[in-house]
Amino acid sequence: MRKGIWNLVAGVWLGTAACGGGGGAECALDADCPTGRYCAVGTCTYDCAVDGQCAQGYRCDPARGRCVEGCTRTHGGVEACDGLDNDCDGLSDEDFPRLGTACQNGGCPAGVWACAADGSGERCTGPLPAPDDPTCDGRDEDCDGATDEDAPAQPCPLQLGLCLGSSAACARGTYPACDYGPDFTADRDDTCDRLDSDCDGATDEDALRLEPEAGAQAGDGQDNNCNGLTDEPGGVMVPVPGRPGVWIDAYESTVFERADCAGARYGEASDDYPPGFPAEGEATVQLHACSLAGLVPSGHLSWYRALRACLAQGKRLCEAMEWNLGCSADLLVPYPYGDSPVVGFCNDPGTGPGHATPAGSYPACTSPSRTYDMSGNLSEWTDSLDPDPLHPNCSYLGGASYLCELCDYAEGCDACDPASSTHERNMAQALNCIPSDRYFESFPRATAFAYLGARCCLDGP
Repeated sequence: MRKGIWNLVAGVWLGTAACGGGGGAECALDADCPTGRYCAVGTCTYDCAVDGQCAQGYRCDPARGRCVEGCTRTHGGVEACDGLDNDCDGLSDEDFPRLGTACQNGGCPAGVWACAADGSGERCTGPLPAPDDPTCDGRDEDCDGATDEDAPAQPCPLQLGLCLGSSAACARGTYPACDYGPDFTADRDDTCDRLDSDCDGATDEDALRLEPEAGAQAGDGQDNNCNGLTDEPGGVMVPVPGRPGVWIDAYESTVFERADCAGARYGEASDDYPPGFPAEGEATVQLHACSLAGLVPSGHLSWYRALRACLAQGKRLCEAMEWNLGCSADLLVPYPYGDSPVVGFCNDPGTGPGHATPAGSYPACTSPSRTYDMSGNLSEWTDSLDPDPLHPNCSYLGGASYLCELCDYAEGCDACDPASSTHERNMAQALNCIPSDRYFESFPRATAFAYLGARCCLDGP
């Protein structure tokens, strides 16, 4: 048995020679020693049997009985946030005491402190705040305690009338249905308040009553028939679509002795106008155009007679384009009732009685703007802004008439020939809503045939 003493100071075994043994070195290499010993100055010795016998930062190598460093220094021996004991002090990440504790980025939901991917320090695992919160999704993306506060308002589908400028704000992560206000009425505008309550671009169109403002209503300062005019003269008018501030008579003109549409009527059965109301030249008598349902409109009107009768009511002859829009409301729709001619819808030469009928007698012959008889019945004068330069004293008429006759400016008129191969096409073209550029619908302004009539327009507020 080997004898000696453990040098606690030097940490080596000071052995003595075995009993009866000879002198000399015991070992030259660690391999010369048994397991659990290492060679120290020629003597097999050991430092430890368990880790607790080693200094802090060291561990016991049981195969050698020797205390060795407990770890390999990394990061230059400076502690990094990487889960390793970089300085080999037996502790990991001890310089980062917040690790694993709760944290927040701004006002965002909580996370915990964790090591950054590059080991440089800590980061909070909670979400990062966005610069703002522009998405309507119910999330507080910028973590300021408010939700979707930067989401822009969304324009509403309806943007006419009362709905102009309307929008819907984001609420609880979604855009609610548009609220157009208490005065909005969907698909119907039947309140006479001069507001476009259903936001379709028309005003009071469902409240319009085709009644004249007569008697006390004619001077009460009210829009009693909801056509947008106050105390309009001479019967019933309706707005011209696409021409703000312009109105057109709902019915063809019947010429009266008085402005209040009373007294004698003229031109219904014959050219019985007084001598002071000539077809051409200066007039000494003032007669008045009235737009009333149920009366036979006045024929035998020359352009001059029609103009004077409209002016006497404070109105004027309609321009060709205004007449066209009053007839169909759409320059691409050729007839008051639609795209194709229908025989019998109006008082036309095909099925009519051959004379003028009371205004409004053909309900199917009504335009979207609620004018009557703008196709057939009487052919109506317009105030042509651009007459044919070869015929400067002629003006266009619109809608043809009950009489099948084609006229070529000042060169005369010819009766229609139903047997002609062009008859149907000519009549369809003559009866449409475009009073221009057709030789058979332009007449010298002094012409006063029985089937020539008028309706007036008015520039309102």
